[in-house]
Amino acid sequence: MDDVLLGIVLRRLDDIPLQREAFDLLLAALEGDEELAAQLNTEQAQDRYVPAGSAQAAPPPVGAYLRSLTVSGFRGIGPPATLRITPGPGLTLVVGRNGSGKSSFAEALEVLLTGTLMRWDTASSVVVREGWRSKHATDGTEIRADFLIEGKGETAVARTWEAWAGLDGSAEWLQVAGAKKEPSLDGLGWAADLRSYRPFLSHAELEAFFGKPSELHDLLASVLGLDELTDTDKRLDIVRRSREAAFKDVTQRLNALLTRLTALDDERARACLDALRGRTWDIAAARAAAAGGEAPDGGQLATLRLLAQLAPPSDHDVRVTVTVLRDTADQLDGVTGTSAGQARNLARLLGEALRHHEEHGDGDCPVCGRTSALTRQWQEETRRHRNRLREEAQAADVAFRAAKTAADQALALMQQPPPVLGATGNDTAAGLDVAPARDAWRSWAERPAAGLSSSAGLRILAEHLESAVTALTEAVTELSAAAASELAKRDDRWAPLAAEVTAWCAGAEPAVRENQPVKSLKDARKWLVDATADLRNQRLAPLADQAREIWAKLRQESNVDLGAFRLAGSATRRQLELDVRIDGAPGPALGTMSQGEINALALSIFLPRATMANSPFRFLVIDDPVQAMDPAKVDGLARVLHEVAATRQVIVFTHDNRLATAVKELSIPATILEVTRRPGSVVDVRPCLDPPKQALKDACDLIKDQHVPAEVAARVVPGLCRTAVEAAFMQAHWRRELRKGRTRAAIESGLEGKKLTLMNIAALGMFGDREQGWKVLSVLYKRGCYLADTLKLLNTATHEGHAGDLDQLIKDAGELVKTIEKAWS
Repeated sequence: MDDVLLGIVLRRLDDIPLQREAFDLLLAALEGDEELAAQLNTEQAQDRYVPAGSAQAAPPPVGAYLRSLTVSGFRGIGPPATLRITPGPGLTLVVGRNGSGKSSFAEALEVLLTGTLMRWDTASSVVVREGWRSKHATDGTEIRADFLIEGKGETAVARTWEAWAGLDGSAEWLQVAGAKKEPSLDGLGWAADLRSYRPFLSHAELEAFFGKPSELHDLLASVLGLDELTDTDKRLDIVRRSREAAFKDVTQRLNALLTRLTALDDERARACLDALRGRTWDIAAARAAAAGGEAPDGGQLATLRLLAQLAPPSDHDVRVTVTVLRDTADQLDGVTGTSAGQARNLARLLGEALRHHEEHGDGDCPVCGRTSALTRQWQEETRRHRNRLREEAQAADVAFRAAKTAADQALALMQQPPPVLGATGNDTAAGLDVAPARDAWRSWAERPAAGLSSSAGLRILAEHLESAVTALTEAVTELSAAAASELAKRDDRWAPLAAEVTAWCAGAEPAVRENQPVKSLKDARKWLVDATADLRNQRLAPLADQAREIWAKLRQESNVDLGAFRLAGSATRRQLELDVRIDGAPGPALGTMSQGEINALALSIFLPRATMANSPFRFLVIDDPVQAMDPAKVDGLARVLHEVAATRQVIVFTHDNRLATAVKELSIPATILEVTRRPGSVVDVRPCLDPPKQALKDACDLIKDQHVPAEVAARVVPGLCRTAVEAAFMQAHWRRELRKGRTRAAIESGLEGKKLTLMNIAALGMFGDREQGWKVLSVLYKRGCYLADTLKLLNTATHEGHAGDLDQLIKDAGELVKTIEKAWS
């Protein structure tokens, strides 16, 4: 964006601020697509605050004038053809009939600098693909231009295509005099200026004013350099729509997904519903549930998983435990009644007696009642006796410890039923009958009444384990299998929906993330839309007056008066609003204006913008601006072009001779080049002589042609000489009348009526009155009798032929033409 427009935006942002995120997005969008994308990327986002006063207008760029344009193999030009233009301010008309190749030059320059044509934006792909290369291009296509650039001097630029290349397959180069050739036109620095100060205006662009209102709006915005606002609005809208569409898509898919989740009786489905209902989605929770995570309430799925994982005591562990119990029982039986066993019992009894003495001191025996039996001496002797008994009882101790270990091992296997089997009275869990397994588990965990320190108790415990484990294994295995089967069924029903939830989550996360800045995008765009009218008016202000001045000169006899014009609306409601008055009364603009007036309006707007000081282009290229213009407007156009040419190099391509005629008749300095096309798309460019000189030159060429019979030359040459003289008189008449301020229509009206004779035409040129033909010869005699004689000779020889010296006749006619131009033009 250029600094002037940026400054206007920043100043308005100071007056009507935006929230920070929307502010940054707006400035990024003004810079371009890549900058906006980077700003929307949280990792690349930046604070784009710029003080309003920091945007300063850049100094005017160096100017460039066109020196020559050489084209080969492009559109209507086959072999190389060169258009040479005098560099510097001035008006150049390039004339030629339709199909002569003149527009090929105009379009070639645009393609050279921009890589495309604006009119191709609406053309079909076939036109673009097949119509751009000349049918007579044999060695590829090349467009080359030589510029004179201030501060650089001669600069050549070119774009070339191989014979097989498509339109987009061109190679380009740039070379400043004295420097190396560069493989790109970027060194010109014109990329942005070609959009803002577009120096081309084609007839197709003029006709676009009759297109859709939005196209008319965009054309004016582009010509006036306001397309950056439209582009920014489109940029923000496209990004906003894209993100909203993505978010809307996941929302619509979620609605269908929620319906299917509701219909499925599954805790994972309910967990997903809880996560995805409402305005805020817990996508992480939904993904976890879809991946098989347990439901928060530990419901049926958790119960089924626990039931499926139930396992009875290992057969191996039970068999080992039963074997240990029985082996240990045998060990107890082996020491029972032996001296070791008796010693163990007696040692335990003496130990109790010693503890009694330690607690109560010396005294009577509490067992036999003997007086003073328990003394310190008794204590020492008893302790020595107990220790001896303990040594004798060691084998029995080992047996009893083994018995306790075996009993503990058995009891460790005999755990109570796990909580998942529920309490008595609640015989189902997750829809399965758990009573058999629970009852079998309880029977398994029930301890025998017999003591576990005896061999009999150990054997009873072993028998209990052997008998209870079978029923427990059968019941638990059956329940676990049923739970696993139910889980598989539920998983089969859930799997497709889980995959759908997972896929939705994968798409929803970026959609939600990208939807977050949508509000800021809307705010930025709303600010821009609300501000656009003011921004445009400020941008248009320095140009509007110039456009109205040019329109006033171009309108000539039009009864349409142009007032203010505005670019209004946005998006699909973009349009041009014109204040038009018809004979002083307000009226509809485009519905009232003719095509010629529309063309004039386009020029009125194009010329001020293209000639702004910030433009590096000191040249303007206008193609076919005269079409549909009435004669009066052609005169106005010639005057406007003359004024613009005072500071710019103005190059106008036209097949309509009226502009060249108007330029000559108004004595406007101009270079006129004529483009002709011969077979094989051979295009020639030559200086165009005015009609009198051209007729005399044709006469000279005729007498030099040895193939022309003398009798033919004698009859044709006088006619050509008379044509030259009549043209000179008519030019004199038109110039005099135009200088008087008469309109072209009025002048043409004065020429209507009976056919004009040579003397009538001479009288018009000399006196402005065709009825004064009787005075012509006498006035000419006063300036030289040969002049009057020449005129009389031409009047008769045209019909009868000339038997005298044809070369002298041509010279005499030339002298008469010079006299007419000097005396009466």
